[in-house]
Amino acid sequence: MFVERASWVSMFMIGLLFCSTVTSCAPGEPGSGQSGKSSPGSNQPLMAEKKITNSKDGSVLVWIPGGDFTMGSNKGDDDEKPPHKIKVKGFWLGMYEVTNKQFEPFYELGEVPEPLHWGEKGFNDPNQPITGITWETATAYCQWAGLRLPTEAEWEYAAAGAKQLEYPTSTGAISHDLANYRGIGGKDRWEGPAPVGSFPPNPFGLFDMAGNAWEFTCSIWKPYPYEGAGRENFDQDNREMMVLRGGSWGFSEQYCRTARRRRFASHLTYDFAGFRVAKDGEKAGETAGSDLPTKK
Repeated sequence: MFVERASWVSMFMIGLLFCSTVTSCAPGEPGSGQSGKSSPGSNQPLMAEKKITNSKDGSVLVWIPGGDFTMGSNKGDDDEKPPHKIKVKGFWLGMYEVTNKQFEPFYELGEVPEPLHWGEKGFNDPNQPITGITWETATAYCQWAGLRLPTEAEWEYAAAGAKQLEYPTSTGAISHDLANYRGIGGKDRWEGPAPVGSFPPNPFGLFDMAGNAWEFTCSIWKPYPYEGAGRENFDQDNREMMVLRGGSWGFSEQYCRTARRRRFASHLTYDFAGFRVAKDGEKAGETAGSDLPTKK
């Protein structure tokens, strides 16, 4: 569908020679070509020293060290209130949103519905994020890849970049030079989803946390503060309203705020929703098993 199969497989195998599942990858993944590190006080990206590549789907994951942060905000809707302190354990998070190219081998197994706009111009670039799927499809992909969706606490902690950023961009501000949201201007020339990595990463080295595609989490929507902010919020048998994060190309800048929450039904298909993957890990260099919740 997207690229000649033999060519894609060859490129993927070459990439695996340079990026193992437990070692750091060289810079130069899709997008802006940003690389290197900076001091915590600067506005330049703090590119993580530890990255891994998942052998099943090629996802590059960045190590997010654990810590405390203030989840929520008094500046947004009532469901962001009250702001409250949360502790997050270290974990791995996808550097990019999952792309069409990554999703295609899973889709071709024939076990999930065809995504909306699959193959349509404006949505079918290999490096655009996969969108037009249900939360259930995103979860099935993660299980196939041996990964999982992040919790909303993990997502917001990583988005804030250890700096409590108002917007999860490279500087904490929002503009069309920093993210893909409604309208065009600056570096943002896309009316739909942009190829992943088209804008500078946030301080943790994560791309497109603001805009591009709304991102599924594994957390059920509940008013703050709910009991626990980790995986214990996941309930396989009661998941009618889940949490989306990050905004998208079709929503205004206010939806890109780090603390902004959006609820959705897990069985419905949304053309603006995609996802990035996560993985457990006790510390950088140690990759724990998938430990995905299962239906009882």
